[in-house]
Amino acid sequence: MHLATTTNMTITEAKKFGRAKTMKATAIVLAILIALLLVSETRGDFANGILFFFQELFNINSIIILGILFGLTYLFGSYAGQEIIIKKRFFLLVSLKYVFVISLAITAFAIMSGIIREGWGAAQPLLNTFFLPLFFKTSFCLLIGWLWATNKMKALSKII
Repeated sequence: MHLATTTNMTITEAKKFGRAKTMKATAIVLAILIALLLVSETRGDFANGILFFFQELFNINSIIILGILFGLTYLFGSYAGQEIIIKKRFFLLVSLKYVFVISLAITAFAIMSGIIREGWGAAQPLLNTFFLPLFFKTSFCLLIGWLWATNKMKALSKII
């Protein structure tokens, strides 16, 4: 049974649909960002650029950030599906709410990691030059994917 052809969707189906759409959108946005970063990293010296790129991509902090990103997207995607499809909430507000929380979690991890690595003395300069831009860039990129995904949920909720 295809979800778009049902007339009465259950909460479980709505959560599954929301989770699938947000995970797909997040993966697509992340793939585009990684491709752009790869191109910028390999611009000068291709061989060394590739080595440095993969070294940074597969370090423990990057892996934890990806875990936070996809873990929270999995969790909040199901909540978004339920809120938009079943409860008929406004998709833009749902997207903003969950993107804010995911971006905040990623930035909080980065702040803790930076403070542990650099010490408390470097906290203020790191906050101004790294963490605030990280929060806004993460939020902007995630918002693009989440708006697409929640718009699909809204479209499905109008069919039902």
